[in-house]
Amino acid sequence: MDAIQFGPLLLKKSILVLLFSLLLAYLYMAIIYKKRPETLKIIEQHLISAALWWILLFKFSILLFRPSIIWTNPFGIIFFTGGTKGIYLASIVALFVFYRKAYRTGLHMRQLTATVIVSAAIVLASYLGMMYFI
Repeated sequence: MDAIQFGPLLLKKSILVLLFSLLLAYLYMAIIYKKRPETLKIIEQHLISAALWWILLFKFSILLFRPSIIWTNPFGIIFFTGGTKGIYLASIVALFVFYRKAYRTGLHMRQLTATVIVSAAIVLASYLGMMYFI
């Protein structure tokens, strides 16, 4: 396991690469919406909201997939996550929340969808590329 240690904090290399990939996608969106900063601000708010939903659903999706953990190991809720199923569930719900909020604020859906697809491609390509070469 490749990890970097900052005092008591241990960070995996894959997490750092993912954060850098997300930063690249954000820079792409900032460049695209440079002439419309109010639209970028709205999109940022929706992305933060969707990210918080993703984290909560990923963390607590174990209650959906293994509800017996409440009785067998109640503190397991703190330590365990939803795994791969939790990632899929959280991603679908976060994407739904993001688009629902964007629709309610009146953002142009075609342009937003194109931006989201290109941003996802940037994250995936940069993550896989950096993980291969680092």
